[in-house]
Amino acid sequence: MKRFNSVAASAWVRLGVSTGGLALAALGAGLKPAFAQITTLPSNPNINFQTSAPGRCANVGDWYTTNGSSTSFTTPGATQVNTAPPLCSPTDPNVTSTSNPPANRLHRFLISITPEDLAASGGSVTIRVEDAGTGGLLDEVDGSLPPFGPIPPVYDPTRFRLLGPTGAIIETQTLTPQTNPADIGRTIQFAPITQPGVYTVTSETGEYAIAGYDGPFNPTLNNDDNGFRIVVNGVPDLLIGQYQGTFQNNVPGSPTLNFFFLVGPGTSNVFIRNFDLDSSTAGTSLTGPGGENSTISYSSPTTAIIPGTTSGNAFWNNSGNLNTGGDSLAVAGLANAGRWGIQLNGYGTFSNQSLLEANNGTQPDPQQRLPVLDRPPTRAGNFVITPPTERQTQIGQTICHPFSVINFFFTTDIINLSTAGTDPNYTVEFRDADGTTVLTDTDGDGAVDTGILAALGGTRNLNLCVTPRPGAPPIDNTTIVGISFMDQRIRQQAVSEGIPGAVATPQPQTVLKITRIGEGGGTGAANLLLVKRITNITRGGTVLPGVNFGEVINDPAAANDDDPGWAQIPLTGIIALPITNPVQSGDEVTYTVYFLSNGTTPALDVSICDLIPGGTTFIPNSLQLQNGNASPVSVGTFFTPLAPLPNNNSCPIQTNPNGAAIVNLGTVSNAAGSNFGFIRFRVRVN
Repeated sequence: MKRFNSVAASAWVRLGVSTGGLALAALGAGLKPAFAQITTLPSNPNINFQTSAPGRCANVGDWYTTNGSSTSFTTPGATQVNTAPPLCSPTDPNVTSTSNPPANRLHRFLISITPEDLAASGGSVTIRVEDAGTGGLLDEVDGSLPPFGPIPPVYDPTRFRLLGPTGAIIETQTLTPQTNPADIGRTIQFAPITQPGVYTVTSETGEYAIAGYDGPFNPTLNNDDNGFRIVVNGVPDLLIGQYQGTFQNNVPGSPTLNFFFLVGPGTSNVFIRNFDLDSSTAGTSLTGPGGENSTISYSSPTTAIIPGTTSGNAFWNNSGNLNTGGDSLAVAGLANAGRWGIQLNGYGTFSNQSLLEANNGTQPDPQQRLPVLDRPPTRAGNFVITPPTERQTQIGQTICHPFSVINFFFTTDIINLSTAGTDPNYTVEFRDADGTTVLTDTDGDGAVDTGILAALGGTRNLNLCVTPRPGAPPIDNTTIVGISFMDQRIRQQAVSEGIPGAVATPQPQTVLKITRIGEGGGTGAANLLLVKRITNITRGGTVLPGVNFGEVINDPAAANDDDPGWAQIPLTGIIALPITNPVQSGDEVTYTVYFLSNGTTPALDVSICDLIPGGTTFIPNSLQLQNGNASPVSVGTFFTPLAPLPNNNSCPIQTNPNGAAIVNLGTVSNAAGSNFGFIRFRVRVN
């Protein structure tokens, strides 16, 4: 099954390089590739993830979400004392309301989505949770099934949320299989993601957890272990990790399991913890060290083996309790930034559930957790450089183009900066936000850089200052090129170790700065908005039934379709094709990219590049352009997959993996009545 998604192209509007002026790249959302290109968590078939309900005990291996150490406890803000079932030992060092507040009692999974990921998947990425409801095939324990509970069985509710890069809730899906049998083991899907950043999926099981740990406690609706799998279609090597969750051994014997976490530049110490790492003959005591047959070790970019300590049944390692215990490891300088490893040898019995937790710093800290990955990453980093600008100056006078570098990644990072395309008679220089302090090379690689940017939104405002010299042509197109330190380091490690799929060349981010020589200087104010929609799907020559392609939809996740100038041309077309009405091989899909010039000056030398989505093939002679209310005409050029793209093109991925449609619009007026139009083309589902 394949699914289409279409988005406003705001995230993909960028200034490309075009002879003499402005060029914009529109990556709308298109057909997602076939499900053969996916990323899953867990990716290792020998392990499973699950979330335990609050009626379960910590000795099942889940400290974060299970029952408190006392059978009666009051949650701060609750309206009554809540009585939990007498399932846990009084000595169980478990979750109490004071040491583990409700906001912390859930599992979290981080998904890093880069601009390249969005481009590779056709402009949007969709996250699914397989077997999200209790009672499914991935569940190990449905606590209310015989012999644990009554007949007929009672299934716990579950709740999954998608959080945006700022932590705001984008979508909540709650499954209630007890009252809605269709929710038993049901797979859910979140709305398409169209903007780069690090997104979070949270998992909760049990009526009490979903109620915010308030109100009466029903034992039969709070005692399941809900197993599930997170799946992202269209991108085969996304970075997905959990920074508060469990893992479970799914194979007999005592296997060796490998996990990984990333350490950013500027980190001085990490604190690694494990919980309930009991092995096949150990860890049965709540007071003993446990894990006698298991060993754990760590690795850094410079050290192959760093011994660690193991935990016992319902205990943290290194004599830990609720908020202490773990292995404190020094990070010695920039050479040790990059991928670290965790290796478990002789781990546990079949169906043993445990925790691994990585923290920045010298102690456990929910605000400093690092995602734990179950496969070695082949890339890293997630940042943007924005915005494109156009400035005007005179011979011999310096004009500075402001720009910002934003680090979306879940570790710190350094972005190395360079330029491309500068005319020999122009000089360029990177300066700080003050426009005078020249940037330096802080990581010793020979390129000036941003310095260390904080994780999850760290931003530095900078300037590219440009000076035309005598003999300079009237226009200069200089592209700022940014490379992530973390991306370089992780790729180097992966290539040196021969990890399949590893590529040494990092993925740059770029932004164009156009400088014009004119009278009196000043700044340009051209602007172009792009919105992309799916405007038709045919099967066997007939329009796909059940879909209104003439509908005008405002995308709540994008701002590009909000401008009042769109009243001149209805933005017809769908944003997403329902999962219940998927496309099939041979279907023909029509994409329309609408454009609107809404600046204070005309947009000059506009060029639009749209990459053909994976899993589809461009239909020859289908590329058309409509300016204003004129009739559509055949125009533009299609470049077959992997064919070299022309110089100064605006395509964000220069390798052209699945083909590219490029349309040069020239000057687009900013005057109402002639400042809008669209390009349109068709693809066939493979």
